Amino acid sequence: MPAEVVISAALVVLAIAISGALLAVCIVVGSAFVSITFALTGREPRALRTRQRMPFRRHRQEPVRQQREPEPDNEPDLASDIMSNAAEGIIVYDGEMRCQVWNHFMEDLTGMRSETVLGKRAGEVFPSLGEQPIEEILARVLKGETVSIAETSYAVPGTERQGWISASYRPQFDGKGHVTGVIGRVLDLSDRKRAEQQMEYQSYHDALTGLANRRLFQEHLTLALALAQRKRRPVAVLFLDLDHFKVVNDSLGHTVGDTLLREISTRLKSSVREGDVVARVGGDEFTIVLQELEKKEDAAAMAQRVLRIVAEPIDVEGQRLYVTTSIGITVYPEDGEDAETLLKNADNAMYRAKAVGRNTYEMSTQELSRSMQERLTLESGLHQAMERNEFEVYYQPQIDIRSMRIVGMEALLRWRHPERGLMTPGTFLSVAEERGFIVLIGDWVLRTALNQARVFRDLGFQDFRVAVNLSARQFRELSLVDSIESAITQSRLDPSSLELEITESVAMENIDLTLKVLERLRRTGISIAIDDFGMGHSSLSYRKRFPIDCLKIDRNFVEDLPDRFEDAAIVKSVIELAQGLNLRVVAEGVETKPQLDFLKQHGCREVQGFYFGFPVPAPQFQETLVQSRVGPELSH
Repeated sequence: MPAEVVISAALVVLAIAISGALLAVCIVVGSAFVSITFALTGREPRALRTRQRMPFRRHRQEPVRQQREPEPDNEPDLASDIMSNAAEGIIVYDGEMRCQVWNHFMEDLTGMRSETVLGKRAGEVFPSLGEQPIEEILARVLKGETVSIAETSYAVPGTERQGWISASYRPQFDGKGHVTGVIGRVLDLSDRKRAEQQMEYQSYHDALTGLANRRLFQEHLTLALALAQRKRRPVAVLFLDLDHFKVVNDSLGHTVGDTLLREISTRLKSSVREGDVVARVGGDEFTIVLQELEKKEDAAAMAQRVLRIVAEPIDVEGQRLYVTTSIGITVYPEDGEDAETLLKNADNAMYRAKAVGRNTYEMSTQELSRSMQERLTLESGLHQAMERNEFEVYYQPQIDIRSMRIVGMEALLRWRHPERGLMTPGTFLSVAEERGFIVLIGDWVLRTALNQARVFRDLGFQDFRVAVNLSARQFRELSLVDSIESAITQSRLDPSSLELEITESVAMENIDLTLKVLERLRRTGISIAIDDFGMGHSSLSYRKRFPIDCLKIDRNFVEDLPDRFEDAAIVKSVIELAQGLNLRVVAEGVETKPQLDFLKQHGCREVQGFYFGFPVPAPQFQETLVQSRVGPELSH
């Protein structure tokens, strides 16, 4: 036989051998993937089931089994590697619900290592998913049912690990179709769920304070009303607005304002009962829903508690702030039967509380509704009063007790309303201040009074002073000092002829702002007086710091002199304090000679009141000035 033929035959045999070896390898790899598919899906591929039913000869099966047996030290278990590193949790339980597979994902999710879990019953590891016991779920699967759980919570016993998952459990079959175990797939939904919860929380809560927002408040109120209707018990709504909060933002900045709002929110939550709801519905506006009340008077008691807690001093960035609030109260069903009506009436009642002096509460009533209508009418009229020249300035004399001569006059605003006649500031000033009209009106009063004082100076009344009140809104205006200097220049008066009066409560709203403004005013030569002294609740230690020239004793302490012991003691103390600080004292509201004698006896130098004359227009006041030249004592 030629050598070429022998070589060719040898090559053919070698090719056949190599082909057989490659076929055997393919069968091994294919079998491995088939096993993985079976393990993960619980289903047997159709081709594999068909092949197992065919009558293979034993001598052809044995080589295949020998090829599929991996060498444990050298060849990785591909199926195990895939399951271990899958991007989802894979759990396998046997027929007795004992864990056979616990991959890396499950280790990271639960914090439990596989070596501590494998071989344990499911209930020992994960007692439940949500409210479903895990072994009840597995029992259903071992009966052939596939159980899917779209979204549920989980908690790892003995740890703080918890979250949200979705899971599916499928039966695992053997070659004869019998259920031999359970294959579970788990997805972690915790991040997505937390994001959804955060979005939902933000849509129902105020970002700054964490309180319920207006949307959640209205839902709570609607539910509370439905419950109250069934139980026939009152529900109250409290509408709160912080007093002069704008001062804090304008003078100290929004950072301090935000800190203050958070502190007020904490105080409000601590002041109500567990079932009540506190909400922030605006910049410095809050609402409270009081449920399950015994009687409507309980709402007033709660409002008093809130007022007391809010008014406690607050330390913010090294500063002590004093904040108060005004509260309007409505009660279901007397003041309204739906959420919108109750909230509107509570809002109106809150404005009534501000109108009567702030730091108080008002109940909503039919009379209040008429009052709010009147308020709206006043507001509309104020828009036109300046254009129609309806404002007037009246003057009341200030008297030196020793000489009984007029040494000054206080300028007092009046509104000659076309329908209501002459109106005093008490009927419209709060509306003007809240709506911002007071800045324009106040500037007009100042210029009018200075020009009139110039007229009296030209008539020969040289040592003569004019006192003008500054409102809280004016005092907070950045342009205040420039406006006052401009008015003095226009009137051609010496600055010492002007005395500006601010109330004690305005002075104490913001100590730092008060000091800055008063020091600037004082440098111009203007005299400064604290009006209504004694009515505030502030520390006397600040009085030494304020650059002031005069204290005006409030008429409330004068009206019962000399009979009322408490008032007499207060007035004597104020006079002594002023003398110690080298300040002038003016007593307001003097109407009787016994009052005058008491004040003179205890060293008060100046007074004003009806005893010496009512506030009058400039022409009549001029007559009074001329008459005062006739003798040392004024007629009255």
